[in-house]
Amino acid sequence: MAVLAALAVALAAWFSATAQGGAGVGALGVPPVVLAAALAVGVLATAARRPALRVLPAGKDAVVLTAVTVAGGGALFLAGWTNGQHVSAVARLLPLAVAVLGLLWPEPAVLRYCLVVCAGSLLGAAVGPTRADWALYGALVALAAGVVATNRLAAAGARRLGGPATTERRRVGAEAVAVLAVAGLLAAVAASLLPPPPGGGSPQRGNGRSSRPNPQPALGGSDRLDVGAAKGTPSNAVLFRVSAPGPDLWRVTTYDHWDGEAWTRSADPLDNGSPRFRPGAADRTFVRPGIGDVAAVSNRAAFVQRVTIQAAVASVLPAAARPEWVTVAGGGVSVGADESLRPDPVLGKGDTYVVESIRADADPATLRAADGLDDPSSAIEQRVADAYLQLPAVPSPVTALAQQLTAGAATTYDRARAVEAWLQDNTRVTRTAPAVPAGADPIETFLLTDRSGPAERSATAMVVMLRSVGVPARLAVGYLPGTRDGLTGDFVVRGRDGHAWVEVWFPGVGWHRFDPTGLAPPPGASDNALWSRLERLARQLWPLLVLVALALGGWLAWRALHRWRRRAAEPWATRFFARLERAGTARGRPKEPHETPVEYADGLARTVLPDPRLVEVGAVVTAAAWSRRDVSPEDRDRAERVLREASHAAPVRRFRRSTPPRPAQGPTIPEP
Repeated sequence: MAVLAALAVALAAWFSATAQGGAGVGALGVPPVVLAAALAVGVLATAARRPALRVLPAGKDAVVLTAVTVAGGGALFLAGWTNGQHVSAVARLLPLAVAVLGLLWPEPAVLRYCLVVCAGSLLGAAVGPTRADWALYGALVALAAGVVATNRLAAAGARRLGGPATTERRRVGAEAVAVLAVAGLLAAVAASLLPPPPGGGSPQRGNGRSSRPNPQPALGGSDRLDVGAAKGTPSNAVLFRVSAPGPDLWRVTTYDHWDGEAWTRSADPLDNGSPRFRPGAADRTFVRPGIGDVAAVSNRAAFVQRVTIQAAVASVLPAAARPEWVTVAGGGVSVGADESLRPDPVLGKGDTYVVESIRADADPATLRAADGLDDPSSAIEQRVADAYLQLPAVPSPVTALAQQLTAGAATTYDRARAVEAWLQDNTRVTRTAPAVPAGADPIETFLLTDRSGPAERSATAMVVMLRSVGVPARLAVGYLPGTRDGLTGDFVVRGRDGHAWVEVWFPGVGWHRFDPTGLAPPPGASDNALWSRLERLARQLWPLLVLVALALGGWLAWRALHRWRRRAAEPWATRFFARLERAGTARGRPKEPHETPVEYADGLARTVLPDPRLVEVGAVVTAAAWSRRDVSPEDRDRAERVLREASHAAPVRRFRRSTPPRPAQGPTIPEP
């Protein structure tokens, strides 16, 4: 039985390592032959009937191993190892831990712990791309076989106290079923987390991957955005996942030309289609500053994002503004004048890319001082004015409202904040909206009639009003940060997270975003702190936390009820002497281990409870305890009265930490 259990656990570790493509530490991989040899050592030693090494204390091995696991997991969580890369790195290390623990076989507790480690390795493999389905199924079968074998081994080695064999079989069977249920739950979770192979949804790729029908929507951008069109219910499908230090707006593109009904993108005036490469790092495409951007940004902070495509096709690369370089394995990137990124060729589901963006820490004082002149419009660059002050005929009510809101604003920042604050207070954002009536101006209808609509109508209204008062602005579209995954820490972005906001130009600073909807996180936000991660994990796992709290509360209630019933079933002498002990301990005279009830009562009568009748009470308690006979009601009432009067005569004033000196002579019984 011990050999079978050790062999099952070794197979579980082997298949778990195979499911994730091997084992190792970081970039250093362990050859499969070496891992198999290390696992075989424990199995052969078990077959040779070698006793297990006593590295762990006997009877406490499961507690020690569990404590080590909890401490290690907590340390990784506090260190910020919460994304998919970190989980996969730890999962590749776990099979090596099983091989090391093979020296402690065939202890049942150690074998069970190894099965838990194998399950953790399997879940880690589920986070990354799975390379072999048969290995995953083999790991599940090996885990189940190992659980049953280790439980049978524990039953065979357990001490029997004369109970019937059928009872022992039922206990072992119930334990095996419970553990198998847990293993099945882990398998279901792993199956739900398993992604398809990278690029499986791509229609065409340069590496020749074939296409398959995929119901998921594509991730792309349009050169035209009709603001007045009807907006249906947004999709709930996941488009991409972002691993980043904090939330941000994932920008796709910007629009500069407004014709009164729709936005369009002008042809890129900059030749950014031929990316530059850093020597020695040919996979990095550097992004030149676009129109209005500043090359040297003060107080710059690098913001690295690793994005995994979940849509069937991605013809754009969402990224936080402003991107400095981008890396796409096996492909190039074309960069627009507004730093919008487009892969060449397109990406498919499972493909990843890395972007480093520059997030300038521009506070309101810096933005107010950026104008530097009484007339901010005189400091606007000509190419910025040509591209981002363009306007068709604007309805006079819209122009009048813009002039009214910015009448008391002296700087570009104050003007932008005045318009943004008014829109946040007086309009409402809706995900669905009907089309604007034919012949009506969409901005005038939104501001003066509906006062509600999708985010692009609110952002367009702000851009039009700012341009009408001489402030360069443009419409940016992309996605909100999305939902933070409590397990991996990634931002999961869905179709419903589509968003639009405003970017305003400041001399010497560049573009700074404003959001009239109030849905965007503040610029430069970061939630990688310990409290933020704990809060995020609690939001993600709140059903499990509620179940644990209910189970813990029920267990505590059951324990309290059981304790109350046990005390109620105790004889009166036991309960009364416990009260006598509490009274003496509260006054600094606890009971010594060698003292009998009579001796302890005599000690209390001589020190903290000066009442000689306590000696007689101690004698009654001793007689009742040793004779196992109930005390008469008269003796009970007298004992209760003596303890109550003695306690009132010597109230508790303070807790004495040191025991008062006891008399040298033995206990005495006072004369009647």
